[in-house]
Amino acid sequence: MYSGFSQCNAALTDIEAIDFYFAQTLCDLLKQDAVFSETDLTQAFHVLLALSVSQRQGNACLILDDIADQTLFTAPEKAGSGWLFSSLPSLLTLAGELAASPSLFGKLHLIDNRLYSARYWQFEQDIKAGIAARLSPVPLDDEQYQRVSDLWPALFNSKPVAEQDWQQVATALSLNQRFAIISGGPGTGKTYTIARLLMAMQSAWNGELSIMLTAPTGKAAQRLSESIDAALSTFMGNEPLARLGDKVRQQAMTLHRLLGMPRWGINCRVNADRPLNADVVVVDESSMIDLALMARLFRALSPDTRIILVGDPNQLPSVEAGNVLGDILAAIDKSACDTVSASAAAQCAKLCPHLPALNTNESDSPDCHFTLINAQRFGGDLAEAASAISAGDAQTLVESLEVVKPQSVVNLEGVSRCEPQSLEKQFAQTAKACFEPINQAGSLSEAMQALQNVRWLTPFRQGEFGAIALNERIETLMSPTGSAGQFYRGKPIMVVENHYSLRLFNGDVGIVWPAANGQLKAWFVGDNGAFRAVPLTRLPRFETVYAMTIHKSQGSEFAQLLLCLPEPPSKQAAAICTRELVYTGLTRAKRGCVIMAEPSTLRSAVALQQRRKTGVKQALAPLFNGLSDGV
Repeated sequence: MYSGFSQCNAALTDIEAIDFYFAQTLCDLLKQDAVFSETDLTQAFHVLLALSVSQRQGNACLILDDIADQTLFTAPEKAGSGWLFSSLPSLLTLAGELAASPSLFGKLHLIDNRLYSARYWQFEQDIKAGIAARLSPVPLDDEQYQRVSDLWPALFNSKPVAEQDWQQVATALSLNQRFAIISGGPGTGKTYTIARLLMAMQSAWNGELSIMLTAPTGKAAQRLSESIDAALSTFMGNEPLARLGDKVRQQAMTLHRLLGMPRWGINCRVNADRPLNADVVVVDESSMIDLALMARLFRALSPDTRIILVGDPNQLPSVEAGNVLGDILAAIDKSACDTVSASAAAQCAKLCPHLPALNTNESDSPDCHFTLINAQRFGGDLAEAASAISAGDAQTLVESLEVVKPQSVVNLEGVSRCEPQSLEKQFAQTAKACFEPINQAGSLSEAMQALQNVRWLTPFRQGEFGAIALNERIETLMSPTGSAGQFYRGKPIMVVENHYSLRLFNGDVGIVWPAANGQLKAWFVGDNGAFRAVPLTRLPRFETVYAMTIHKSQGSEFAQLLLCLPEPPSKQAAAICTRELVYTGLTRAKRGCVIMAEPSTLRSAVALQQRRKTGVKQALAPLFNGLSDGV
């Protein structure tokens, strides 16, 4: 084989040290069996190398079909580079022998054509077990139904309607589910529905439920709290409803904090032995949750704890391995998505006799997924563009976009496009039009509002149009000294690490502004909406945030966006520019978005769909579709 990583790296491309040492360590163990020939060990080494690379790229497993009869790890500049893998039958035989090897006992798992390391296989098993244990509904008794029925007119419109109200359906049918998913695009009222569902649940259980709200990032958790508060504010004039709302209103926290994950390490303080003390856990922005974090969450739930996942499956998947929300939804039989069981239809009719009757099916599938489709605040050109992107219709999208000057982003409604060279020529004018209102603000409140009005998004951190370079260029225009890296009045910052004692979390955005005594401090929006100051010397790690990556923007909203989609500088960069990335970026806008891109770049990105390779769908499909237990 190879004498070391350097020799391996010279012969194969896209290999990192962790891949080499993973494969080498397991092959050294295999030699103890004394049953594998040198040829077998060489083949095994490259299969294990491919497994490590696959997991590093965000997949949970290695699909053997993907490497069978393929020459991988090649590069044009490296003559003779790469490795030719054997046929699929040979690979399946070899992988089966590896998984069954006594020296590798429990370290590898082969499920059909999917080869796993033990860690990722266990994550999938934990998620499957957690969901399977919660697919049986808990019926409401007559008294509970009566309390919810009495409350219903205060929660929703109870007049007869011709068009189905899926917010009411989702609420009615989630009441007795121990596992539920409420999905939908931007502005479809997901948190509005969650707030009313939690009100109905508290009413049914006499306000005695312990509720926890959580999200993957600090920013998403803050927005969840704010959205729930806003949805409950309509009940403030009614004292009984306001008291019930107080039983729902909770300060959301990050999943890492909920689970007690240490800054360094993976062992959570909250786990199967010390589970969460909660009756209901609501998880927002679920598309951002990776396989490992979702598995740890399910491990931490008590057997009786209900879990409600909320999110938009068309958004970017998690940064780390997996696409859990997308895989769970893919496991549900789409032919049954517009129908419910007869018992669910009867339950909905009992609570919502004013709604159209639901179509029923005869399957044993659980009624646990509800999609909200009617946008309440996200419509017009933005909604049409988002729909075209999620459908992969790049041609319709490109043809619908009017070409404008980049500085028009500050007052434009809908979606338009500007040329990259146009932004380059008018960079200073565009940056000043977007961000001078922050410096010109007469108060902290005005500055905060100006900061939320416009944001620039980009797929990359590095490069000419990466977040680092964009922030440096903009800051030289905004800073009084004409240089980046200093504190000044109006400097926007984003925290990039959690600091629990300061109640600052990764993704929190603030602004540098003078206090009453003239001293500059960093200001953030507090739990109650009031501003709170943090001394500049106490700030955790932060970045300037005129521009940010699309990944970092998840869970945020801005009135206007400049969405920068430059020509990818490399094959690796091009792989990042996907349909999900463009969709996620666009749907951060509430009013208008200008996409800086060449038509060819935009077409390529919308055409490229991000695919994560896991076995979650295969494991869950039998459970959701009334078949025998999944693998």
